[in-house]
Amino acid sequence: MPSIRRLLFAMIFAALISSPAAAEDFDPVLHAKAYDYQDWLMQWHSTGLGAVSDILFTDESRTEIERLWGGGDSTDWTATYLVSQAMRYRITGEAEARSEVIRIAHYLHIVHDITDDPGYLARIAAPDMPPWNQGEYQNCEHCYAGTGEYEGYFWQGAQSRDKYMHWFWALTWAHTTVDDAEMRATIEEDMVSVLQTLIDNDWTIIDPFGDTYSASSVGPDLQLTFILQTAVVTGDPYWWNLLDTHYELVKGQLYLSAFAYFNKYFDYYAFINNQAIMQPIFSLWPDRERLQEIYDIWYKASRQWTVHTHQAFFDAVEYGVCRRLGNCDSGEMTYMENDIAKGLSAMNEAPNYQRASTCPELPLDPFSVWADNLLTKLPFLRNLINIQPQTAVAHEIEDRCWVSVLWERSPYHTECTQADLPEHVTHGADYLIAYWMGVYWGALPGDGPYGDDDFTDDPPADDDDAVGDDDSDTLNDDIGDEPVDADDDDDDASAADDDEAADGGASDDDDDDDSGCGC
Repeated sequence: MPSIRRLLFAMIFAALISSPAAAEDFDPVLHAKAYDYQDWLMQWHSTGLGAVSDILFTDESRTEIERLWGGGDSTDWTATYLVSQAMRYRITGEAEARSEVIRIAHYLHIVHDITDDPGYLARIAAPDMPPWNQGEYQNCEHCYAGTGEYEGYFWQGAQSRDKYMHWFWALTWAHTTVDDAEMRATIEEDMVSVLQTLIDNDWTIIDPFGDTYSASSVGPDLQLTFILQTAVVTGDPYWWNLLDTHYELVKGQLYLSAFAYFNKYFDYYAFINNQAIMQPIFSLWPDRERLQEIYDIWYKASRQWTVHTHQAFFDAVEYGVCRRLGNCDSGEMTYMENDIAKGLSAMNEAPNYQRASTCPELPLDPFSVWADNLLTKLPFLRNLINIQPQTAVAHEIEDRCWVSVLWERSPYHTECTQADLPEHVTHGADYLIAYWMGVYWGALPGDGPYGDDDFTDDPPADDDDAVGDDDSDTLNDDIGDEPVDADDDDDDASAADDDEAADGGASDDDDDDDSGCGC
């Protein structure tokens, strides 16, 4: 049954398409689907203190929450949702989007504040009562009771770097999008605290008890994106100067840090983390020459393994940096526009519940078959590189197995194992981030800040002497501007985060497995 909001959009767009299309028209089907996901997420998937996660309902009616599902990864999806709302606000100026940015930014402050350890973030913070403390949180080894103003709440530790990536990414978008003095001051204080702590700990995430866990090291690409975002948010010359010197220090390590060939075959989730690292760099890096260097490294080390795999979110990230650099192949830009629209069209409607699915048989990738045979003979190696046969080409979206976060799972699967479980519903932040980012950069219609022209041959003009701007051929033309309170035409705010693609033996960050590993 279509939602009331969906029916209203259908009526509005029916009137719009009866006359010549205007530049600001959204795609009516994709836009209505975004608001269906929006309504559902706000009603069910961001309750408690605000964490976004999958939900397991008590039955198929989906009217009562039994427990969270995969709450240990919620910071990733909460942050992703916030970025989508910041983009939505920049595009539409809607009061609801603005309120969501502020609400979720406050929650991301709580995951820092509740640990009572400056610089350390919780995986999730929630009320210590049903339904939030049920399921995986009934006997949670690394869960701790909140104290002081957080008495009656709990938080989960055993932290990994992907949460930090997404946290920085989201808060930078919030700070540079919404002009709320209290929120912005809190973000500045929190980001400086977290970054300085990482630096003091030699770029290692250490919990309040002196322990480290899988994926606790912060590599060169993450270091740069954290420093860049803190410089943008604070405007402090100290961080801009550190960015300059640190880039020269680590630039020779960036290729290995981002290298992702083997993630095509195992630990595929590293690709989604890579987007949260690079998207803020692509949006905010202040000089053209180094941005081009970083883009070239990223493309060779990571992006080439996801091109033409129908991952709309990944397409939108590359489309954005192509708009800034202005020198990507026009045919490839057109392909990405069509691929984003086609992929989002094929995604399930909200509520997106777990369902059994099948996939067509496709030719197998020869390397995966060879590696699987080798590992069968040398089983002790599977703990390090668990490569199994996979298809040679990516499945289309409509032929993929159901997963909670579509862009996080390999599109090269040979079978689908999920059973029907209509009580398990995913949050939909994967749709929202791909849709609003597509509109924001102009890959989809909707008059985003970069418009919806087919291709931009030249980079934006440098119209602002932002802190850290050396007056060379800069791309980030208004990082020093005030945040928008509607839609600011060329403001490309953004933020960063995550995990090196090549992290030999990192655990599988499986949002579907109900474990909240998030490694």
